[in-house]
Amino acid sequence: MVRKVKKRLERNPRRSGNQMAKELNISQSSIRRILQNELQVKAYKKQKAHDLTPNQKKVRFERAKELLRLAASGEFPNIVFSDEKNFPIEQFVNTQNDRVYLTERTYENLKHRLVTRSNYPSQIMVWAAVTATGRSPLVFIEPGVKVNATYYRESVLEAALKPWARKQFGHADWTFQQDSAPAHKARVNQEWLKTNVPRFISSTQWISNSPDANPMDYSIWSILESKVRAKKHASMDALKQSLKREWAKIPLEHIRAACESFPGRLKAIIHAKGGHIEPK
Repeated sequence: MVRKVKKRLERNPRRSGNQMAKELNISQSSIRRILQNELQVKAYKKQKAHDLTPNQKKVRFERAKELLRLAASGEFPNIVFSDEKNFPIEQFVNTQNDRVYLTERTYENLKHRLVTRSNYPSQIMVWAAVTATGRSPLVFIEPGVKVNATYYRESVLEAALKPWARKQFGHADWTFQQDSAPAHKARVNQEWLKTNVPRFISSTQWISNSPDANPMDYSIWSILESKVRAKKHASMDALKQSLKREWAKIPLEHIRAACESFPGRLKAIIHAKGGHIEPK
């Protein structure tokens, strides 16, 4: 039986344990024993990733090499990593893992077993930034607001980034990172950065299609989301307050570790020739 299970896995490692148990007419406990004890394999969750074309892989590879070289030479001190993310007002539910324990299923306890959701939940966009020694204030971009070059410069760069960085770094050198969104790479904003920040990673230097290279994407946002979306919020104001509260609670050591892993992730992208890297 062990040999049969092994052959099925070799043909298709995505085949589920339940499926193999049915095909082989054995119990689920037996298939678990064979997988865990006899074959010593583990079940890993499938993960979403951006589709990468050959050209995108080439660009990722080349830019990762250049960024790593510049970072190693001291060209990018105190990097400030920034990003935006949408946060819905509704609670996130993982139907595979979220459970409620009851003696039986009745109409009276139905309210404990349901999490309601609308087709088009309200959500708010949040801008934030981190560095190895701290975090920026959150910037809330209200629903319906179009983030063009002017809005981004006035409401984010001038109103939030610049005063926070002045307080965070004083007279020390620092480097600003952003992705290549249209409002970010607009010529007027690239010129503003040349004048107003000590150093920045330009739109032609940053690795596009690479959430796996930005600590905000591969670490910080998921920490904040897991806390904030654990419950439903009654209003947009309640969501904002929850975001502020949980943002302030993220341990600085987590932020520091995420930022300090940046060079290692560049090396991983280079090793993968610009392809996907193992999430951490």
